[in-house]
Formats: sequence, structure tokens, C-alpha cells
Amino acid sequence: MKRTFKFGKIDVNGSGRKINLVEITIELIEKEGKPIFSASGSVWNSKQTDRIMGGQCLDEPIITEQLKWNKTFEEILDLWHKYHLNDMHAGTYEQEQCLREHKNEYDSLMEKNDYPSAYEVNCELLKKYNLYEVEVDGKPYKYGHSWLYWDIPNEDLLRIKKLLNS
Repeated sequence: MKRTFKFGKIDVNGSGRKINLVEITIELIEKEGKPIFSASGSVWNSKQTDRIMGGQCLDEPIITEQLKWNKTFEEILDLWHKYHLNDMHAGTYEQEQCLREHKNEYDSLMEKNDYPSAYEVNCELLKKYNLYEVEVDGKPYKYGHSWLYWDIPNEDLLRIKKLLNS
């Protein structure tokens, strides 16, 4: 199931003129019997011949500030934050929660430029908090060594389906 929402036009360039159409496409597919959610945005030039912003831009301040009044946009944004590509998590709930809780440490390590990648910074933080290797389905799992699926709770799955069918 797939649906594209048109949210009207916003002023992307600060010109005082709302000339840039915002569209968000949401999709719910089933993979190996499990629901997978995705959402992506497009902001178009004034003639709608080319995108000036696209993909994972839903939480760009220029968009959120001008669409925060729209309840459908806010609902999609909430679901996107929670479940976008819920079959592609590098970590378990516990691992990713730890990384969110220690974002300041992450930022500090990234600023020092001592690590070649964000992934290595994440691994270093998880090692510090004894969460780099955890148990998943009774087996040891190291952060980032495969994609993990996160369930979408039934009440949020119903919210997604309602959006797709409205």
C-alpha cells in the first residue's frame, strides 16, 4: 500500500512567497510476513519540474516550521521518526536507546575527528556501556553486523493503515 500526500506550498527560499509544493509518500509493504514502513518527502521548484529537496527531509526545519499546523503531516512525521525502514536497524532497541541517551558524547567524539566513521564512534560508545555485543534470539549480536527488524505496535500499524486508506 502506498500513498502520496500533497501538503500545499511553502516558502523554502525565504522570499515571502509560498511557491514550493511539499509531497510526502508513505508506504507499507509486507516482507516475509512482517510490515515494513517507509516515508519520503519531496519539495518541488516553483514549476514542479525538479525536486529541490527530497528523500529523508521530513524533519528539515524549513518544512516542519511551515507545516507544524497540519495534523496529517505531524502524524506522518511521528510515524517516520519511530518506524521508517523498521527492518533496517543496526542495533537492538537497547543499543540504539543507549546511543540516543549519549548523543552529547557522540558529538564530542565526532568533533575530535579521532574516528574514521560514525559507525566506529557508535561501536566505541556501546563498548563503553557494555552494549556492543548483546543477545538476539539466543545468539550473540554485535552492533551493525546485520539489519534487525523492529516490530510496529498494532495501534501504530492501525494509524499507518488509516492514513493509507483515508
